[in-house]
Amino acid sequence: MRESNLSENRAHSLSQPGTILLVLMSNPPSTTTGDRTLRRVELLQALFGIEESLTANLFAIPTYRTGEISDVGVDATGWLNARPAIAEAMDHCTAIMLAYGGQEPSGPARTHFREQIAWAEQLIESRKLPVWSVGGRPLHPSRWHRFTYSNYPGVPFHDALVRSVVRREST
Repeated sequence: MRESNLSENRAHSLSQPGTILLVLMSNPPSTTTGDRTLRRVELLQALFGIEESLTANLFAIPTYRTGEISDVGVDATGWLNARPAIAEAMDHCTAIMLAYGGQEPSGPARTHFREQIAWAEQLIESRKLPVWSVGGRPLHPSRWHRFTYSNYPGVPFHDALVRSVVRREST
C-alpha cells in the first residue's frame, strides 16, 4: 500500500464536511486520565475541521506503559473485550486514524495483537473506511511531536502535524 501526503491528496481530504474520525489507539491508561492524549486528538480535530472524533483501543486492559501489554495480554480476554467498542466506533465513523503505536508486544501477547490488527483491518475493509496515520505509521498521539520535530525541523508543530498526516491508499 502506498502512502500519500495530505497536501498532495486533497480529493480524499481528512477535512471533508461531516468527518467523524475514529482514533484507534493501543489501550487505556492506568494512572492518568489520558487528557494529554485526548488534547492531541482534539488538536488534530481542530486543525482539520473534523466534526467529531471518537477513540477506541485495541486492548481493553489499562496499563501504565504499553510495554506492559506483553505481560497482561497473554490471554485473549483483554483483546476480545475491546472488540465491541471498536466495532461500535467503526459503525459511527467515516474515517480511521491509526494511532496504536509501532511496537508490538512480545511473547504470546504478540500473537493476540496481530490477530486483533487483522480483525480490525477486516472491519475497516468491509466498511470501506479511509485510513490515516501520522508519518505513514500508527504513531500514538504522544509521539506525534517527536515525529514532526525530527521530520520537519524548524516548522511549528501545528503545521508539521498537518504535513505529516497521510492517507493509506487502496491497492
